[in-house]
Amino acid sequence: MNKNLKTIVALTALLSFLQCGSSLAGASWVCSITSATAVDEDGSIGPPDFGGLERPTFFNVDEDKMEVTLLAPESRRGEVTKIDKIHKGEGTWIFSGLEEARAWSLLISEKGHVTLSIASDGAVWTIFGQALSR
Repeated sequence: MNKNLKTIVALTALLSFLQCGSSLAGASWVCSITSATAVDEDGSIGPPDFGGLERPTFFNVDEDKMEVTLLAPESRRGEVTKIDKIHKGEGTWIFSGLEEARAWSLLISEKGHVTLSIASDGAVWTIFGQALSR
């Protein structure tokens, strides 16, 4: 076998290996928030109360790390929420967890739709957005 052919075979094998590795790796998404609504136990409806913090606008979901990480706004970049469970259905991924007495579930569809629900004592938040697979 000549040197050029060996190089081509080696590169082809390497590319095949890299593609297999990426298909075995967990999924990751960059998500944007387009709307957020809170409903309180007294029936009032409005924007969620973030306790003086800026409302998140972009976040990353990493299946391998089991983490949701805020990307924006700048003041909140790097805040991490651990994912407790992942369920993969037909065309959807559902992530869930607990954080500071709040239960949350995040659904990402294969079409890139995001639905996030957060429940705490006396309030439910519903958040919609878009996701781009990485």
